[in-house]
Amino acid sequence: MGLITLSDHLHDIAENSVNAGAKNVNVVVLENAETFFFSVEDDAGGIRTDMLEKIFDPFVTTRKKEIRRVGLGLPFLKQAAESTGGCVKVETKLGEGTKTEALFYKKNIDCQPVGDIAQTFLVLLLNEGIHWHIKRCFDFNCYEIDTDTIGKYIGKLDSPGKISLISEMLEELENSLIDKENE
Repeated sequence: MGLITLSDHLHDIAENSVNAGAKNVNVVVLENAETFFFSVEDDAGGIRTDMLEKIFDPFVTTRKKEIRRVGLGLPFLKQAAESTGGCVKVETKLGEGTKTEALFYKKNIDCQPVGDIAQTFLVLLLNEGIHWHIKRCFDFNCYEIDTDTIGKYIGKLDSPGKISLISEMLEELENSLIDKENE
């Protein structure tokens, strides 16, 4: 697992929600010149108390041992955020869901590059059967996208043409945030 960018960490945490059985996942990414923050909130049923105490231990995973013997995503996220002076917070309600938040200070020499947020969002949206709601802001400029809206206007993302269209749209939205910032 190569978690070399902040968008890789975001993708990893969102995929944890998918693997835990979430049907609804809300992703928020807030960025400015100083900080990068993301939140992933799901309805996957939460984390048991005994597991919550161990989630940052790399030798603990909820997956079957035949699939994965270690769980490195959360420990890597915590180390990456804290190395910039940031933090990771996990809130969970058993039977309801989990919310994971991470804050990074971008100007810290140890901060990883942001990475390709548009492609991260695209990969997440390709998970069938999940209702995604994504909010992305750079300073005060924001956009939101969700699977209901995509379904209404484009339909199911079941062809290369539709996937390409969403990819281009996400790139344009990301570029518009950067363009507004540079004005």
